[in-house]
Amino acid sequence: MKQPDDPNTQPTPESGQPNATPGGRREIRDHEYRQRILSAARTLLTTQDLESVTMHQIAKESGVGQGTLYRRYPHIGDICSDLIKSTTQQFVGEMEERYGSLGPDDRGLAVLETCLRDFITFVDKHVSPLAMISSMHAADKRHHTILQKPFFVRLHGLIVPLLERAVAQGDIEPLDVTLTANIILLSLMPEPYLFHKNNLGYTKESFIDGICRLFVKGL
Repeated sequence: MKQPDDPNTQPTPESGQPNATPGGRREIRDHEYRQRILSAARTLLTTQDLESVTMHQIAKESGVGQGTLYRRYPHIGDICSDLIKSTTQQFVGEMEERYGSLGPDDRGLAVLETCLRDFITFVDKHVSPLAMISSMHAADKRHHTILQKPFFVRLHGLIVPLLERAVAQGDIEPLDVTLTANIILLSLMPEPYLFHKNNLGYTKESFIDGICRLFVKGL
């Protein structure tokens, strides 16, 4: 008969769940706090203006003490980063799968336009947490520029080959593809998108059309 402390008799935690053994109690508590914080942040970001959401509100909504909240997330942008991390990783992975391997007859500019449309649609859907993350990086000098974050590095790695292909196909004149890709990504940051949408009355569709006229047809 197996002894109670036989490892083969211990319950196996479900995939993605914290360890439920006595030694994993802190992990369970940390997991619960994280879920409560992220749930509260998601609710506030979708029901209030971006600028009005504060760490105090998130702590109150989640039922987590402010000291605990700040130990886990020093800035609201860190909460947003955690909130949207899996979503951004999935999105970039899908983009890389869709546009990272093209056939010989695919036109670089045509694919670039589709890529930009997909990206702007993603920004529009997740603009609140993305804007908060971008704001955090702009305000905190300890962080790298937003263009050095893996999300944008991977998108840059998609855009550059499309521009190079368009040059090789004779659809555009030779240009600095690195600089051009950086300028394209900077123009699609959530802050300028929100400004055009909220202050200038652009719709998602009119913004997409304008960006594609500038960076696809304009090239």
